[in-house]
Amino acid sequence: MKKGFTLVEVVIAIALLIISLSLFVGAFVQAKRSAVISDNRMEAVHTARIAMETLLSSVYGSTLLSNGLHLTSSAPNVSYFVATITQTPGIVVKNIYMTNSWTNAGMKMKSTVSLVGSLSSELHQ
Repeated sequence: MKKGFTLVEVVIAIALLIISLSLFVGAFVQAKRSAVISDNRMEAVHTARIAMETLLSSVYGSTLLSNGLHLTSSAPNVSYFVATITQTPGIVVKNIYMTNSWTNAGMKMKSTVSLVGSLSSELHQ
């Protein structure tokens, strides 16, 4: 009797190796895809935060803070809605609802991030 592997054993070993390597590579591809989505989300949050900080530092009576839907000039995918609410007599609050939308490249997946901020007439006169 000779010691060694038969052709069937070698073919099965190669098939198992190919399957395990394809799963391993698939995990790396999925990790890369998740990293790209995460990077896009962080960039969108950063862009929206900059736009929100600009609005929150505006003068209370500014046209940027008039009621209704607005588009930002600095970031094309960022829009915001301003709603005025009277809390008590003499105190008016402007709520700002900001949305940044984007499409993840290569995946054709639309994503959105939203921020909310408020300005009080009591604090910003």
